[in-house]
Amino acid sequence: MKIPETFGGNPLPRRLRNTLLSVLFCGGLFVAWYQVASQTPIPPDTHVTYQQQDRFRLDIDASGQVILADQTGVYRYKISSLALRRILRTFHRVQWFDRNILAYGDARSQCVLSLTEGYRKAAIRYNCETQASEILMPVQSLEITTRFRRVLQGDKPTLRDFKVTGDTGRSF
Repeated sequence: MKIPETFGGNPLPRRLRNTLLSVLFCGGLFVAWYQVASQTPIPPDTHVTYQQQDRFRLDIDASGQVILADQTGVYRYKISSLALRRILRTFHRVQWFDRNILAYGDARSQCVLSLTEGYRKAAIRYNCETQASEILMPVQSLEITTRFRRVLQGDKPTLRDFKVTGDTGRSF
């Protein structure tokens, strides 16, 4: 018995078929990466702190709980584990634990950025105006994933989206 080549219809053009297969293959790779990334545990002692003295303090723990404090009050909200992994990946990309902590500022510097992970801790005190990429990249990652500057400004959509609660004089 001979099997027909078209199976009762016209075959897909070669270019369309190759495009579809490529898209499906890339989609499968993305799903596999997402599964692996979400299965990797975050160490329970993970803690990220970013502080600008006399302005605000941002704390994130291993569960994704964010505590943001300024002169007007304290805000509490939660970020996803994928957002926390993105922050940690940025710290790892700049090799945070291998940095010379004395190279960026002195005891009078106004900003402090610290990471505790897997029983290792590194805190760098630096001048807030620094343009060093190894400092700016983690700060930008924190800003993007937690949107802490928008929360401090009282941006209503951000407060609603993150379900921010707090003991402030502001109304949400």
